[in-house]
Amino acid sequence: MNELITLVAGVLDVPAETVDENTGTATAAEWSSLRHVQIIGTVERAYGVRLSPREARACRSVGALRDTLRTRGVAV
Repeated sequence: MNELITLVAGVLDVPAETVDENTGTATAAEWSSLRHVQIIGTVERAYGVRLSPREARACRSVGALRDTLRTRGVAV
């Protein structure tokens, strides 16, 4: 299991095995607007980055979050 999935699963309070690249606002009822803010904050702290509001809004799935982090030079 990779760290990003583990972080997201922890915030969503679901087993990491149930989280994949497609897990997001459209597929997981647990991914509410509040949890979205918590996921962004958790990821920013864990990877030492600060996402812009536009980037944060665009990160609506694990895959999108991973892509955004990669564009910022974070190896995930």
